[in-house]
Amino acid sequence: MTLAVLLDVLLPGDRTYPAASATGLAGRMSGHPRFAPTIAPMLAALPGDFTTRGADAQGQAVQRAEDQLPAAFTAFLTGVYSLYYTAPETAAVIAAETGQHAAPPQPGGHALPAFDPALVAIAAARPPDYRPTPKVPDV
Repeated sequence: MTLAVLLDVLLPGDRTYPAASATGLAGRMSGHPRFAPTIAPMLAALPGDFTTRGADAQGQAVQRAEDQLPAAFTAFLTGVYSLYYTAPETAAVIAAETGQHAAPPQPGGHALPAFDPALVAIAAARPPDYRPTPKVPDV
């Protein structure tokens, strides 16, 4: 599949990070309502023999596609990076490498230290710093 090859050219992986194809990125891109429409222009900009070319020639073809369609390439790459770095396989590597868990704050939230009211004691002791709004009857 040309998309999977293109994604692996962009994110080939290494000893630590998985290649794009190892995360199922092609399927997630294709099924994403925002990023799926960015695929067709990129694939159309690649030569027909893209998948059979060597790594250097594939990289050059991707560079030409970026030069020809900079806005489309940027939109495509936004999807690629957004979905790759939120993939469970990549998030696990990030957590192992940095100690930071790449989890969204919702629905589970992040653990926070207990709130210390002394942090806002001075501001809380001040009188209101606004002009009251006049009462108006409901219309």
